[in-house]
Amino acid sequence: MKNISIRSTLVLSILSIVAVLMMFIVEFTKKEQPQPYFQEKLAAAGLMSDCIEYLKHTAFRDEVIVDNINDPNDTRIIGTRYSSITSGRGSLPVKLSTVNPNFAAMIVELFKDAGIKKGDHIAIGATGSFPALNIAACSAVETMGLKISFIASVTASSWGANDPKYTYLDMHSSLLKGGLFKQKIIASSIGANQDIGRTLSPEGRSQAAEAVKRNGLIFINGNSLSENIAARMKIFGDREKELGKKIKLYVNIGGGVASLGSNINSEELPSGLLEDVKLNIFPDKKGVMFEMASRKLPLINLKNLQRLMTRYELPRDPVPLPEPGEGKLFYDLKYDMRYVFGATSLLVMLIFGIVVFDKKQNAIGNDIIQKEL
Repeated sequence: MKNISIRSTLVLSILSIVAVLMMFIVEFTKKEQPQPYFQEKLAAAGLMSDCIEYLKHTAFRDEVIVDNINDPNDTRIIGTRYSSITSGRGSLPVKLSTVNPNFAAMIVELFKDAGIKKGDHIAIGATGSFPALNIAACSAVETMGLKISFIASVTASSWGANDPKYTYLDMHSSLLKGGLFKQKIIASSIGANQDIGRTLSPEGRSQAAEAVKRNGLIFINGNSLSENIAARMKIFGDREKELGKKIKLYVNIGGGVASLGSNINSEELPSGLLEDVKLNIFPDKKGVMFEMASRKLPLINLKNLQRLMTRYELPRDPVPLPEPGEGKLFYDLKYDMRYVFGATSLLVMLIFGIVVFDKKQNAIGNDIIQKEL
């Protein structure tokens, strides 16, 4: 009988062929499997989609001109380049990207990663720059059954909620009236430069103040940024007493200076979930995020969104918009462990068998040589 040796070219070739065959079997038997928190993510994405559709067919129903260039999905939640309450330049592609309802699923995952559970109290600081992202956060809140203390400034960067007659405050009020949201914004400031609208015209500041008034909110209207930051912290403290629940997480949405402290902080702070935050990561003036971090609270920074879109595989300004439930946040290709263990076991047994057989043959060969001697 021809010797079978682990060192022979034939045996090594056969093992290689079997190994490659097993690899293909394992690869082609991968299946899409639901990601953690699938149902809550799907519910949040569905609610966000319903909110945008509701606004489209109520608040924006009289818009007769479809902007195929700046709002190719006809969501109507995309604002204009400039208005009297525009706080600065904004990125249209990023604004278009956030209308994807699956951003709400991303926020659910961030909340879960932060250890937030039903009934917990979280604080949100936002601007009008990302109305869809504000809706995404509130959709996640409603789905998870959280309590919120939500403070929003009125002004918005280009392509945000910068219609002085229909700001994000008005959008949120509409969603409350429509029964899609249950929790309201509790206070608002003008926003823009120094959070007091220094770069706006007198007309713009007046229109922003009117938006706060008509929505029945507490008006944060100090003489400086530091006064407005202090006012926010007092409101959050009062809200903790009212609810009897301490704030467990702070969420920043957009580039609001009262939240971030300064534009320098805005550029330096990482995006996403920030845990065990060291205070030295704030290189400049200290805003609400700094104050919350000093309390050892986790932060979620929804800024520099391209990084988050890459991390969670959310498409950039998609046309058409993805349906709720599409993407890696919901499903991931995973190996069928039965085939993985089976293929591994088969290869191990083959190699072990050949090694044992090889040793036996060598032992027999030695015995024959010794007898002849």
